[in-house]
Amino acid sequence: MTTKHEQVIQYIKDLPIDHSISVRSLARNLDVSQGTAYRGIKEAENRGLVQTIDRVGTVRVEEAESPKYQAMSVKEVVSLTNAKVFGGAEGLDYMIRDFIIGAMKVSSIASYLKPNLLMITGNRDNVQELALSHDVPVIISGGFSPSQRMVDLANQRQIPLLGVSFDSYSTVKIINKVLVERAIQQNIVLVEDIYVPLDRVKFLFQDDKVSRYRQLNEESNHTRFPVLNHNYEVVGVIAAKDILDANADTPIVEVMTPSPLVAKLKMSVASITQLMLWDNLEMAPVVDDQGKLVGIMSRQDVLYTMQFNENAAYKDYRLEILLNDKLKRAASDRSELFYTFQSDGSFANHLGTLSESLLATLINVATCRYVKDAIGELAIIESMNYYYFAAVDCDKSIQIYPEMLYHSRQNCKISIKVYYQQLNIAQAIISVNLFRQ
Repeated sequence: MTTKHEQVIQYIKDLPIDHSISVRSLARNLDVSQGTAYRGIKEAENRGLVQTIDRVGTVRVEEAESPKYQAMSVKEVVSLTNAKVFGGAEGLDYMIRDFIIGAMKVSSIASYLKPNLLMITGNRDNVQELALSHDVPVIISGGFSPSQRMVDLANQRQIPLLGVSFDSYSTVKIINKVLVERAIQQNIVLVEDIYVPLDRVKFLFQDDKVSRYRQLNEESNHTRFPVLNHNYEVVGVIAAKDILDANADTPIVEVMTPSPLVAKLKMSVASITQLMLWDNLEMAPVVDDQGKLVGIMSRQDVLYTMQFNENAAYKDYRLEILLNDKLKRAASDRSELFYTFQSDGSFANHLGTLSESLLATLINVATCRYVKDAIGELAIIESMNYYYFAAVDCDKSIQIYPEMLYHSRQNCKISIKVYYQQLNIAQAIISVNLFRQ
């Protein structure tokens, strides 16, 4: 049996495009409470089913594909490579997630053809025909032009047939760079990826009494709740410590914490996590652009995401991950924990020495690694004082020695010294917030 919330969502899905929607009309038509109708509209807005327009209201819209994908359109490829469109211009919005170089036997190519693929090949009619017949766009590299038969086939199937003056390697490099950048962008976790939606959230209104808080506390076993006005805008947060001396008839507005930290759906989890750690918050309300509640984000959700990303991070190309891969744990004769790092030409500055800015990033990476290795906690850098003393050539092995100066339940202070052989080339004092597991 479907829930009332699911019924509201399905009702909205079935509405015609540009149909106007309101909380009252939805509640009346479906015989549900206005709270249930409101939650349904906010969930539909998050899914891209409806949109709120100034001076118009909330209307049903066509679902838009999320922009957060590792893909690019053929039209973007044309722009990036200055390609000439020989045929199939109607298919320029085709999305590409991968590519293949058609340099093998034709009989071997068919097994590699799949949706959202781009074929890069030279002046080979048989490869071009095979790809177009499987609805795969084709780029002809090397400045060659296709035969009229291939142009006609591309137009017939409405699949783009392009030509570039670059060789295959240069074409691949241009396209691959964009796909890698989008893969990295895809791995940046946003609040919208992990928040708890409104239909699963308990909340209070500002004119509710403390007795209502205690009722929700018993029902949900939660101790923190967002506080809203009757426009569903977040005006505060209330926790168990706020009602210790309050009687049951005390209005929530008198004991709540006003103007709380809130998160927006498009904020990165990393940025809101930093703010939650600074204020030692267990929960942050998530709001839309009008300040209305759409869900919450808890400390546990953030911790799970950070742990998941830590395990999955080695599959992408972020700079910090590449540095972490080259950072090797070691121990001295006195069982002193330290790290070694073998630099190479890619870490050089314009003078040919190890880049001082990359060294600062490496120190940050080593600090987070040390906190994990030494005390088993996740670390977020709060501040850093960095001193650079001497240059060192690339292709040299450097040693990084961390030392715990101060350690409490919520934060710590660490000294980092960087050596090349016996020469102290850099030093840093770093304050760290701990995300306890």
